[in-house]
Amino acid sequence: MVTAAWLKNVDLFSGLEEPQLIVILSYSSVESLPEGKTVFNQGEEAHRLYVLIEGAVTLTAKTGEKIELMTSTIDKEGVIFGMPCLLEPFRYNVTATCLKPAKVLMIEAAPVRKEMEEDLKMGMEIMKMLASIYFNRLNEMREGVSKLLKAFKFKTP
Repeated sequence: MVTAAWLKNVDLFSGLEEPQLIVILSYSSVESLPEGKTVFNQGEEAHRLYVLIEGAVTLTAKTGEKIELMTSTIDKEGVIFGMPCLLEPFRYNVTATCLKPAKVLMIEAAPVRKEMEEDLKMGMEIMKMLASIYFNRLNEMREGVSKLLKAFKFKTP
């Protein structure tokens, strides 16, 4: 069972108070997804935020008409994905697919965005953490690209 205490351990929501966490949980449901299930597709309108409870999800980005690059694997409890649902233009920028059966907390984004506008402290806390998460993931991706280039013996600065 997902509780406010569990949700408090999710980076995005770590700065929130229990009443704010309870509000977010009121817009949430737990879903079990089979291996191979596409959770959402790159370019689709983003309606939900996801938090992994168990399993594994891969995130891929299409860089051309036929080329897909794996950007990351979500396989740790409490990791969020689907964050573009909180940022305009509210479209997923990757495709999420279950690598193995997964259980996720699905959070409806529209009512959460409305709560963020009405409770400015909550909105600011979520946006600060969202920026931090994106920044950290960008740095992880840069490190991965650097290692890949070194493996192919390209000169990197």
